[in-house]
Parts: sequence; C-alpha cells; structure tokens
Amino acid sequence: MPLHRKKPFSAKQKKMQLLAKRVSKRDQAAREDPEWDFRQRPNEESAPGGPQTAHAQTAKPATDGRNKLTSQFDKLSRVEIEDNKKRSMQPLHRLSLEDGLTMSFDDAYSADVDIPVRPEWTYGESKSVVEGREAAYFNSWLERLRASDEEVSLYEKNLEVWRQLWRVVEISDILLLIVDVRHPVLHFPPSLYRYITETTGKPLVVVLNKTDLVAENTVQAWMHYFKQRFPAVVLTRFCCYRDEALVDDTAVASMKMRRQRPRRRTHDSRLVGDLFAACRSVCETDKLGLVGWEDLIARYTDKVEEEEDSDSGDESSDGEPDEPVAPNEDADEEAHHGERVSSKYVTLGLVGHPNVGKSTIINSIVRRTVVSTSRTPGHTKHFQTIHVTPTLRLCDCPGLVFPCVVGRPMQVLAGL
Repeated sequence: MPLHRKKPFSAKQKKMQLLAKRVSKRDQAAREDPEWDFRQRPNEESAPGGPQTAHAQTAKPATDGRNKLTSQFDKLSRVEIEDNKKRSMQPLHRLSLEDGLTMSFDDAYSADVDIPVRPEWTYGESKSVVEGREAAYFNSWLERLRASDEEVSLYEKNLEVWRQLWRVVEISDILLLIVDVRHPVLHFPPSLYRYITETTGKPLVVVLNKTDLVAENTVQAWMHYFKQRFPAVVLTRFCCYRDEALVDDTAVASMKMRRQRPRRRTHDSRLVGDLFAACRSVCETDKLGLVGWEDLIARYTDKVEEEEDSDSGDESSDGEPDEPVAPNEDADEEAHHGERVSSKYVTLGLVGHPNVGKSTIINSIVRRTVVSTSRTPGHTKHFQTIHVTPTLRLCDCPGLVFPCVVGRPMQVLAGL
C-alpha cells in the first residue's frame, strides 16, 4: 500500500501554482538586484548605477556540511547576459592562423594575479585560531583581486575548496600537475608552479594527459615548449584509455565525424611505468628506498605485455566499476601533523583544473575503478588517498578553477 494516494490537481490549481512561482522568482530577483525592473529590458539607462560587474555578485558561503565543498563562482548580471546575447548576433570574423593558433602564458595569466597560499601555522595553535587566520587572509585575497586592474575571469571563491589544495600539497612528497594536452597553457597556472616549487620546495611532475586526442607531433611540440620555458619541470605523457584509432587534431575533417563511445572501455596502464619513472627521478634521497621503484615499474611493464598476449575478461581489467574507495579519514589528520606521519609513505598528490583526468589516472594506475569519475567538471569534492603499495599512495585533490585573465568564452571552450 502506498503511503499517500494520488490527489486530483485541476487546471485552475496548476495556474495558481505557476503564478506563485513567478512571483517568488520576481521577489528573489528583486532581493538580489533592487534596481532591476522586470518590465524593462536591461540596458545602460535602466540601471542607474551602470552595468554591474561580475565581482559585485559574490557567492554566499555554504553553512551546512552537505554544501561545504561546493564550488562558488561569480554570477553574471542581467546587463552582462543581455550584452552577450547582442554580441552573439554580430557577424563572425575568423582570426588569422597566426593569431588564432598561438597563445602564451602571458595571454592567459597575469603576474599580478596569484593564488591564495596557506598562512603559516604551528601545532600549538587551536583550530579556531588557524581557521580564523585563513579566513581573514582569504578575504583579503579576494578584495585584492577585485581591486586589481586585470579583468579576472571565473575562479574558485570557496575557501573550503582551496583548503583541500593546501592539505594535498602539505601531505604530498611529489606533486603531479595534470594538464589537458589540448589546452596545456590554460591548465598550467604559473602561480601554482611557483607555490609548489618555490614556496613549499617540493618536486613537480607535469603530466600531459589525454594524448590520444591529439597528434603525436602536437605532444612532442608541447613537451619541447615546456622544457624550454620551465627547465626544472619533469614532463611525462599519459593516456587513460586504450584506443587503436588515435585522434589526429590536425585532420579537421575527421574530427567533425561523430564516433560512438564504446560501452566498456579498458583502463590503459601502458604509460604508468613512465609516470612512476618520472616520479622516481625527483623523489627525495631519504625516501627513495621506501618504494621499490624498479620492481614497481617492471610490474606494470610485465602486466602490459601479458595483457597484449591474452585478452582476459576478468572484472579487474574490463573497465567495469568496482566498489569505490571511500576517502581516507586519517588523511585529513595527516595534513595537520605534517611529516611526522607522512614519513612512512611516499605520497603522490594529483592537482589541477576540473575535468583534466586526475581521478581517471588513478583508476588507470590501479586498473579498476577505485575513484568515481564523471563527465561533469568538479565531480571530486574531497581529497582522498589510495594505496598502490604499502608505502606508496596517491592523493586525489578536487579540481580548482584558478584565476586567469582569459575571457569566459575561452574558459568554456577549454572546459574550465
């Protein structure tokens, strides 16, 4: 027996429900923007204070635990939305090959726009004191960005999400910055590079992910560019799924053809050995003996050779999702105890923008689904640790949108 029986809902009641919903939306819009008149189209004259900027509307802080780690961004004002609609009706002027296919770090990131770093703290301070200092510093950082002359695009404004990055950097011995090889300049914030290599002094490995979506010469060109621009950075490439028909980004006609995505895709571990070899090259001497790097690399190499010889259909290698691993509850405590606890492990922290493939790389290393993934950016909400060996573990950080100076349309096209 159902708990509640269905009740009739007349057309008159439906009409009253829609009217009440419209009134509620109108009142909510009036509270957010008192100068807004719903009877007029938004323009310069209808807004006495002039067009509102995106910085004038800040996201409300999350108070409940459920939405504590939800990303917060600025909302576009109605004036900006209407202006964007008008611009979309203008004729399209194609850029030249020289202007449309080139981009430098100076075009994407400004030297005046940095990221927030965790203020100094000591073990003797209470939690409230540390969090209060962090909140005050973060608010001052937001005000500094608002007062900046640079046109800063969308970026993360939730302090709790930035704290996830700080904790991952603190407990990690080696940081892996995952970038999408299709837009590597946009996914490599120089401020994050300086924070990891200069402020914390930890080694950094840049992983060019999704190499199956571009041509081989494109991958080689980007690796050559990064080595020239950042000589101290260790580079490696990665591809999470095995695909015999690799995409060539130089063949425009073939890229326009829609291909059906296979229902069952196999995690590819062919490049895991190269990834671990890059981590071994930058591992600290005192922790180099904790992990048997040679045996680990050889194990993945032998596993790939066996899979190529025999196509096994077991669940651990066919891409079927297993039970996801819950976030390690002890990892949050280790972020506050620093090296006293992490000295037992070699921790590889994966950081970067949302939807660049951090969680998928972990699944490829483990050869089964231990971290849930999604096509929607920002699926990972809390950092979590996964053990590869008893002394080697991976730490998956939620993706963050770092402040940059590119336009919002460019952010959308790049998947930020």
